[in-house]
Amino acid sequence: MINRSRFMVYGGIGNHAFDQSVLEIANNLTGLSLKFTHVWHQRFPDGESAFGLEKFQQIPDKDIIIFSCPINDKLENELEDMITACKWQYGAKSVTVVLTFLRYRRQDHEEKQQEITRLRWFIFKLKNIGADRIVVTETHSLKNTRKFCEDCEMKLFVCDPTPQFAEAIKGTISSSGLEKVRIYSPDYGSVGRAITLAKLIGTTVVATPKERLFGDDISISSGFNEQEFISRIHAEYGSEVSVSCNLAEIAGKQLWMREDEISTGGTSVSTSRLLRDHKASGVHLIATHAVCTPGWKMKLFPDNGRQPFNSIWFGNIRPRGDGGSSYEESTGGRINEVDLSPAVAGTLVEVLQQISAES
Repeated sequence: MINRSRFMVYGGIGNHAFDQSVLEIANNLTGLSLKFTHVWHQRFPDGESAFGLEKFQQIPDKDIIIFSCPINDKLENELEDMITACKWQYGAKSVTVVLTFLRYRRQDHEEKQQEITRLRWFIFKLKNIGADRIVVTETHSLKNTRKFCEDCEMKLFVCDPTPQFAEAIKGTISSSGLEKVRIYSPDYGSVGRAITLAKLIGTTVVATPKERLFGDDISISSGFNEQEFISRIHAEYGSEVSVSCNLAEIAGKQLWMREDEISTGGTSVSTSRLLRDHKASGVHLIATHAVCTPGWKMKLFPDNGRQPFNSIWFGNIRPRGDGGSSYEESTGGRINEVDLSPAVAGTLVEVLQQISAES
């Protein structure tokens, strides 16, 4: 039983329309009537932030839910202020952060000592300033994200948006015929996503290890041991879904690539070129996080008439680009946008249930 009186909800300005949709679905699933408490945004004359939290008098001993999409420094700073104020200034019992985008997700390689492991320190920082739980959606490396959370005793909840993508593409899958569909994984890191999607739509996976040549150009790793590669996949993900390394199987097939994010799009385009060189009849792209750094439209929609993808599907979990004009980042309908708020809402309900059980 979820005790509605225990919770208060605040939201950042990064993607508030999406956050509202998540909360509405969570309310429908639980019969609750949670609402966003207003954040009063303003600035001092010298430019410093002066936003405040309305109804702060009600925060003491409450379990606070904060929605945030920190795609830039301003939004990250806003999140930090909200966590710190709720926990240490106003005395919240706990703070849960729904991170619809996990910043620094790729800066997670502890073995690269020349690089600062920013994901680790970002999670540590959230924990140290007062966050007790984070909710994330399809991290770049779940293994590393989970490790960093365990290292600082941060509770981690992960949303899986695959059912929403599977539902969205079923019409396109049906029109091409399921027997002609394969899910392609261009490296080991994306195998789990590919298997999950293949299981939901009832097809198989073709996977190969990736070798980055220069910049966005990629190739299949030369001389890899196919049996060892497949055995590694089965050891981690099981053998329920058939996985092959034989690129001869993709001839005449419709290939679906399942990515966690799109940045410039260059690597995905290079992968599409490789698949078409192996006679794939079509290539489709799915990406959860539309990071979309400058130049992404030039890569995905070149003006030479040779489109790399038959269809493109982006999640709506974060704004495209750096948070500027949504119209500026739009494509006139060339990209299919998939609503992922049900995935986040389902995980949020799990969080509410767990907090209530612990109270």
